Amino acid sequence: MRTLVYGLGESGIAAVRALIERGEEEQVIVADSNDSPRLRETVRDLGVEGRLEADSLILEEGFDRVVTSPLVRPQNPVLVAARERNIEVLSEVALGLELLSGERADMKIVGVTGTNGKTTVVDMLRGILTAAGVPHVVAGNSWRALTGCLDEVREAGLLVLELSSFQLHYLPEPGFDVAALLNVRPDHLNWHTSLEEYATDKLRVFEGQDPEDLALVSANDKVGRDAVKNLTAETLVVGEGETLVEGGRLLVRNRPLVGVEELPFAGPHNYENALFAAAAAERVGVKVEAVWKGLLGYEVKPHRMRVVAERSGVKYVDDSKATNPASVAAALASFEEPVDLILGGSEKGTDFTEVLPLIEHCRVIVCQGEAGPRIYEFLEERGVGIDVFLYLEKDLAAAVARARKVAHRGDVVLLSPGCASFDQFAGYAERGMAFAGLVTAKDETTEDLSRRNGARSKWRGAGR
Repeated sequence: MRTLVYGLGESGIAAVRALIERGEEEQVIVADSNDSPRLRETVRDLGVEGRLEADSLILEEGFDRVVTSPLVRPQNPVLVAARERNIEVLSEVALGLELLSGERADMKIVGVTGTNGKTTVVDMLRGILTAAGVPHVVAGNSWRALTGCLDEVREAGLLVLELSSFQLHYLPEPGFDVAALLNVRPDHLNWHTSLEEYATDKLRVFEGQDPEDLALVSANDKVGRDAVKNLTAETLVVGEGETLVEGGRLLVRNRPLVGVEELPFAGPHNYENALFAAAAAERVGVKVEAVWKGLLGYEVKPHRMRVVAERSGVKYVDDSKATNPASVAAALASFEEPVDLILGGSEKGTDFTEVLPLIEHCRVIVCQGEAGPRIYEFLEERGVGIDVFLYLEKDLAAAVARARKVAHRGDVVLLSPGCASFDQFAGYAERGMAFAGLVTAKDETTEDLSRRNGARSKWRGAGR
């Protein structure tokens, strides 16, 4: 079978290597729409034919399938041409599952998706499985490429996959033993053609399931709840019935797991994440005691509501992973203290209406980055500046300088941008590290950075 691997990022490279290990190097061509010394070196290291600055004409060379990077949009000319020619298009995850198909009867696979919380749920599940001594492999979206760890999966017999909508878009009938949809909120609408398409891709996580499998949805998510009547697998609605937080305790199928006061994390969204992880763990054979131990030992991952400093009575919290408005709303709901919120980053055109009901938690909002002016204008039009100090700054350095200057003792300065980071950084992790560095720098260093970036500010309102 002749395969075009399109997109030479981590997943594309892993896919090529997996096909080479199967002895298919003569049938694989790698391609990328860009050209650079790094890409040319990558092609040489792989030892297969490569096409850089590739366009749709490459398909004239004749291929049976295209394996695409998650960052390549469906509107890309190569993928459009592939569909027009009836050439199968697969995500890297789909290829990995195909390469495991012969062993699927001997393994269990848990698939987790959702706009928000999927990395946390997978990480909590990983901690539970580790505490229970259950061999497993974690792969997918925020983790390793699946095709890069296939032998480990075969040996462990249990795979936990974190899945983005990009990966699910080209993933037909996965048939997971446990499939979880945490939530669907407006996001990635610069990749998907509509919110409806985005939701449809998220729901693919349940395709191919049998009645003996388990589907998990949230009582707080309309897309998941509406899908229940069409699901084939046994379905558990997290947040109602016997799997919920009740009386200050987490219950799964009416079995008490742990009191919320014992947990090393807080917030209703994290309690729900823990219930999803616990329900999935139980389904793959983990005992209640190990679930309890795993949750008690869980540490929040970097850039997810992590305190990075406390200075002069002000707490600084890095939630750089919050790349959409729903994440911002969840973060704001977690604080009782006044919040000085830093919003903005690279533009995705998302609607921040979902944040408005939680604005009452804020004393200050600083908008910054490429999307900053649009968000500032949106908030100003909604009258937010009447009760909240509202500022506009050029970039993150200037925003941190502003927040440090206006914060009061007892405030929380929260970086929860609601946007991607690519206007200033390579990713949310780099943005979070920059935030921590700016917060812990000397005052004059941060001010110098602010002036160097040519920041301008606006404010309005009497504050509270």
